[in-house]
Amino acid sequence: MGLYKNLFKQTAIYGLATVVPRMFSFLLVPLYTDLLPKAEYGKVSIIFAYMIFFNVILAYGMETAFFRFYNKETNKNSVVETTSISIFWTSISFLFLSLLFQNTLSLWSGIAEQYINYTIWILVLDALVIVPFSKLRVNQQPIKYAIIKIGNVAVNLFLSLFFLSYLPAIAESNS
Repeated sequence: MGLYKNLFKQTAIYGLATVVPRMFSFLLVPLYTDLLPKAEYGKVSIIFAYMIFFNVILAYGMETAFFRFYNKETNKNSVVETTSISIFWTSISFLFLSLLFQNTLSLWSGIAEQYINYTIWILVLDALVIVPFSKLRVNQQPIKYAIIKIGNVAVNLFLSLFFLSYLPAIAESNS
C-alpha cells in the first residue's frame, strides 16, 4: 500500500506543479488584454504559440529518453552527462543561428526584433533546465520540483503586475 500512497502523493505534487503555473498564467490574460493594445496582445499570443512549438523542438524528446535510460543504465552519471551535453550544444546552436537571423525572423513574423531576441533567450534557458528538472523528478524530489516551478511562475506574475500595472501608475502620478 505504501507504494501506491507514494505514487499518489508524487502525482498530486507534480500535477499541482503543472496546474498552478497555468492558473497563474490564466490570471495574466485580463491584465494583458486590459493594459496592452489589442494588436500588441495579438503579437504576444503569436510569440507564445511560437514558444510552444520551439520548446517541443528544442526538447526533442530528451526528457522521455532521459527517464528511460536513467532507469536502465547502471552508470547514471553517464546518462546525465550525455543528456546535458546534447541539450547544451543543440541549445547553443539554436541560440547562435537564431540570433544571427533575428532580423530576418523579425521581418518575416512582423514582430519587433527586441521581442524575437527575448523569445530566443527564453527558449534556450527553458531547454537548458530540462535535465536539472528531469533529475529532480527521477530522484523523487517532487516538493523541490514544485517549489521551483511554481516559484518561477509566481515571479513572472509579480513582475508582470509590477511592470505593466504598478510602474506605469507611478510614472503617471509623477508627471
